[in-house]
Amino acid sequence: MSKKSSLPTYEFDDINFAPGVSFARKVIWWWVPLLYLLVSDTFYLRTYDSAQVKISLVQMGGFGLIGMWLSLLLLEGRRAFRREDFIFLAPFFAYFLSVVVSFFHAPYPGPSVDDFVRYTIYMSVTLIVIREFTSEAIDRLTKILIITAYIAVLYGLVQFLDFHFFPAKDVGPGLDPFIWRGAFGRRVFSTYGNPNFFGNFLVLIFPIILTQYLKRRSVFLLPLLFLDLFCLFCTETKGAFIGFGISSFLFVVFYGFYFLRDKLPLSRFKFLLLALLLPLGAAGVIYKIGNMLSYSFRINTWLSTWEMVESRPLTGIGVGSFKVIYPAYRRPEIFHIEGKHNTETDHAEEEHLEQWMDNGLIGMGIYLWMIAFVTVVGLRALGVMTENLKGERPPPVAYDLLGYLVALLGMLAHNFTDVSMRFVSSGVYLGLLPGVIIILARGHALWELHYKGDSKPAAEEAPAPAAQWALWIGRAAALAVLFYTAWLVLGEFSELQGPLRNYVAPGEILQWYLAWILVLGCVGGAVYSFSGVLLRGLSPLVPVVVIATMFPVYGFWGWFKGDVYHNMAIFFSKQGKWEDAISYYQKVNKLNPNFIMPYYFTGNVFNDRFNMAKSYHPEWGDKDSVPRDDYERAMTAYEKVRSIAPNYVQMHHQVGTLYLKMHEYYTRLGKPQEAAPYLDMALARFNLYENLDPVYALNYYRKAQVYIMRRDFAAAEREYLNNINAWHCYRKGHLHETPEAYTNLGNVQYAMGKIREAADSYRMALEVDPNYEQARRNLGIVTGRMPAPVPAAVKR
Repeated sequence: MSKKSSLPTYEFDDINFAPGVSFARKVIWWWVPLLYLLVSDTFYLRTYDSAQVKISLVQMGGFGLIGMWLSLLLLEGRRAFRREDFIFLAPFFAYFLSVVVSFFHAPYPGPSVDDFVRYTIYMSVTLIVIREFTSEAIDRLTKILIITAYIAVLYGLVQFLDFHFFPAKDVGPGLDPFIWRGAFGRRVFSTYGNPNFFGNFLVLIFPIILTQYLKRRSVFLLPLLFLDLFCLFCTETKGAFIGFGISSFLFVVFYGFYFLRDKLPLSRFKFLLLALLLPLGAAGVIYKIGNMLSYSFRINTWLSTWEMVESRPLTGIGVGSFKVIYPAYRRPEIFHIEGKHNTETDHAEEEHLEQWMDNGLIGMGIYLWMIAFVTVVGLRALGVMTENLKGERPPPVAYDLLGYLVALLGMLAHNFTDVSMRFVSSGVYLGLLPGVIIILARGHALWELHYKGDSKPAAEEAPAPAAQWALWIGRAAALAVLFYTAWLVLGEFSELQGPLRNYVAPGEILQWYLAWILVLGCVGGAVYSFSGVLLRGLSPLVPVVVIATMFPVYGFWGWFKGDVYHNMAIFFSKQGKWEDAISYYQKVNKLNPNFIMPYYFTGNVFNDRFNMAKSYHPEWGDKDSVPRDDYERAMTAYEKVRSIAPNYVQMHHQVGTLYLKMHEYYTRLGKPQEAAPYLDMALARFNLYENLDPVYALNYYRKAQVYIMRRDFAAAEREYLNNINAWHCYRKGHLHETPEAYTNLGNVQYAMGKIREAADSYRMALEVDPNYEQARRNLGIVTGRMPAPVPAAVKR
């Protein structure tokens, strides 16, 4: 056993490893921790989603890692796996298989691709760590995670100081140089772009840092422990507070039961009760500072998610399907809570319930099996490592195991009330932590067992002369594809970045330099790694794997470019530069055909512009030299949205509005027969949208408008009353009272000859807003036309 190692392992210095095998494994040992550092600590503010760079790193770096691992397995040949290996790999293979099955039966697979790719990469990381990581690799991983944490908390500290001791963003510069400073007010979010995600990272990394301090007694870790707790407090994230309380409870219990054992000054039961004060205290803090709207939002979302589970309890709806299916189940209370109608809810605010919704009871059972398997293996190993100590310190590996095990369980506990694991910055740890726990519990990587007892295993056999020619041709082809991909990425990133002279703000200039350093480092490292394994490995299949790897890597680079283009398209839309906006939206969907939002925004641009002159513009999506008008272009975009996500945001209402415009268009042309069908189509779409969002007042107004055009004033009155009376709401006495709503009602009542009712409606509008001029003016008109009261003498 190596004295430097914290894990029991075997000596392999005298084994004649093939050069390709040794090189590929060393690359993997560095690739994984550096990938996790970059995913945790990078952000890029020229994309629509500031976290898109994290997503792209997981996608591109993840497939690159898988390609490198497959190359290693091919080079090892029959030593790659043994039958007994699958005892420890079975839960992870089973979970991955359940995700595959779930993806292929998803009703709308396009939007599910992103989640499917993520889970593929997460489970691949687990398998790679279990098979490849030695004690030295685990120690390196832990050190890099500590560096990762230092970067995150130091930037969190910068944000705290910037908010409390420097001018506001609109007043002057501050300590935080980046454009997103103050995005969440006083709440810090560090490199994660969201306080909730940052809080999740702080919860899971804290026990790892704490156990490393207990193991090493390094003063270097004390500031990190303090800053972790300080930043956690400054996130003001209630779910993270609960997660930290549960994580602390688990740490205290495991440390007391295993590391202290017979040294406990009180019984285990009393110790357990005392430890319960930690989660109970966290719950009390949440109750004290909690926001009822936040609780209500989560509860309503969970109820809707449960109804989704009930629709397919056994097989699930399909991985990544929540954001597509949820609008049909969303409760009206959500619109009241958010105060908006054009928003999406992408996840269930409860990871484990969403696992059930995605993968069904079968997949959920496998998911729980995976968690239980890792936990039991970890606790059993912890028990073995800490028994019969006789006053001595536990072995160093016991501290490592305790930290990673509590990190996993704390993260899972936090996500009972959070969505962090559905985003890559936290989700990646679902792949890493179980693999590390298994390897720490076993004490060695799987590949070490395969070579145990073989002091001089044969190196890779050199291929025959004819095969050598084929191998070199394959190497040349793979190197050409590798360098061409690198050249494309660097050239296209240069176009996205633009020259330095275009940047003025200090934060933008700093980001320009940092982005180039990161991209050059990643591309250069990938080229070096794949070139090394190509030139050292003797398997003719390795060049094939490298070539195949470049396709998804470059494909997901396109997703990153698409997000930058999407940001540019929105910028042009806000400026009213419709042609430029449409052109960039088209570019986005060529690069990422499953990105729903650009299709929707494209439809809205054509809907708003509504130029009915036919023309041919390929940059606007026109094809085959066929000229189109904006109605046709908008409908094509909306129908594309409907094919991917049938109830996306306000798509049905927007289509209804488009049909109304077509009715008005044909009416102006004096073509009533062509105009009439569009009223029916508009009403059908408004009814569809009402089923999804019965709170949206403008939808009722437009339905009433249709009925008014048909001279059906009674139906129009009903729509206005439905809106005001909140017919969909179960809360008695809840009304949607606005001066506009009552004025519209009064107008249609006046058209029906209901003079007194109209006057009452205008008075109600003025009760809501005494300064509402239209109601005041209309009330004067109606009052003047009301019959004077009949004198009492005349009545006799």
